[in-house]
Amino acid sequence: MKDERIEQAQNKIRSELAVITYLAIALSFLVKTLAFEMSLTECITEYLILIFFPLYQFVRMHTMKISLYSSPGSKQYRNNLLFVASTLLITAALFVFGMLNRSTIVDFHKPVLFLVLFMVLFVVVYFIANGYNRHKAHKYETEFDDED
Repeated sequence: MKDERIEQAQNKIRSELAVITYLAIALSFLVKTLAFEMSLTECITEYLILIFFPLYQFVRMHTMKISLYSSPGSKQYRNNLLFVASTLLITAALFVFGMLNRSTIVDFHKPVLFLVLFMVLFVVVYFIANGYNRHKAHKYETEFDDED
């Protein structure tokens, strides 16, 4: 028979392992695309995992009626935003710097446009998801408070 503490510890270990795996896949994708200059079709597995992991998490949270969000102005919100922005900017800078070092004649408009578009969409989706989660949290709060 399993104790509740054992189950919670197992769940915590599994969630930490999932985050470590996700970060390893993100690092693998960056190394393959930036250092080894592989195309997106050669890294499609990592790319799909990077897309569907947060999507699964988002859907699963809402099926369980759990809503996590950072309220604007909070320290966690600023830290998340700073981390995302700095990661995207460093990745873009490394990508452009690598392209400039490879060739004297560089046509970097298309890759830079792709990166800028990705960064803008990522930040927009982040804000939309955070706002949606905030709305759902208040809705769940009133729903569960009414049941008591």
